[in-house]
Amino acid sequence: MLPLLTPAAQVGGRALINILLLVYLLWALIAVPGSRMRVERPALLLYAALLLAYLLSVPGALDARAGFHEWIKFALHTLAFYFTLIVLARQPEAMRRFIAALGVAGLLLLAALLAVLPFKMQDPAFLPTTHMVEDNLPFLLPFSLYYLVVMRKLRWGRWIGLVLVAVVMTYVALSQGRAALAGLLAALIVYGMFVLRWPLGKVALVGLVLLAIAVGVSYETFFRQAGSTDWIVWLDKFTSFRSQLWRQALAHPPANALLGVGMANVSNYPEVVQVLRNYSLGHLHNFLFDAWYETGLLGLTALLAFVATPFVRGWRVARAGGEQGAWAGLFLASTTALLVAGLLSFSYASRQFALYLPMLLAALWSLGVVRRAST
Repeated sequence: MLPLLTPAAQVGGRALINILLLVYLLWALIAVPGSRMRVERPALLLYAALLLAYLLSVPGALDARAGFHEWIKFALHTLAFYFTLIVLARQPEAMRRFIAALGVAGLLLLAALLAVLPFKMQDPAFLPTTHMVEDNLPFLLPFSLYYLVVMRKLRWGRWIGLVLVAVVMTYVALSQGRAALAGLLAALIVYGMFVLRWPLGKVALVGLVLLAIAVGVSYETFFRQAGSTDWIVWLDKFTSFRSQLWRQALAHPPANALLGVGMANVSNYPEVVQVLRNYSLGHLHNFLFDAWYETGLLGLTALLAFVATPFVRGWRVARAGGEQGAWAGLFLASTTALLVAGLLSFSYASRQFALYLPMLLAALWSLGVVRRAST
């Protein structure tokens, strides 16, 4: 569970995160091989297929060295999927501790971000979009809520939970991170459905209220181009040119449709990533487009199978209700936050998708196994 410290550690910089991940990797490589716990073969097959599909994209890349380096980094990060499966299968109480650890990680991250914010705001060059780091708050919020309200059973737990939601929403909205805001709203909706067990009407009403609040807090961000007569120009500016990237990718598809242009290689195609005369982006800011363009249809299919299979299993557990259902709802809410935000921001090889998402998917696999064993 050491990787759960990395969201809060991001305040201390990339070096601290890398040290934590190195310690985690070394510990896991020493501890896990001695385990005799069996991991479900379908989970391992999907994971192996994902790694193989991504690796096959590298040999034909313009910069194969960069592609292989990216693949190595991705493979090391995603080992968390296998390690998490082992730990959750070996220890009966591991799932409860895992959820609590995620909840504490979210609270630590929020505390760290709020602690450094006043100092950052004193910088004359302060910009919310660059100095406020909101990306990891949405996927951790469901666990922090559950930890405070249900696991800790605080006297004023519900009110504290409402305050927590308000603080996180305000921070995310002020940071102008529309991807994070969309992920946050999606996470809260799924949380209401499967953890609070609200009826769909109430979920829809609360979702609309939250959306209205989010739009109100960041009104200028949402409507700064509302006066534009060209809807394509408005859409490009509203999405910070992401929609332009996607159109360009569709207009100039990879020559190798099956394997793509290679991991970490889309930046070598200026006709795809250039949005202004002298300004290019490093990736397509959509995990589906990024995976398709760099790893081809093979990589995209492997990614969708790797994500969808445990997600569907977790959905079935969540619908069944009970404590296990609530736990599955937590992981579904968190996973949904990452997936929705990834449609506007994260690459398939980002830390959110290579480290945090595999851990969440491993938990959904484990909950599915427990449910099947108990029926």
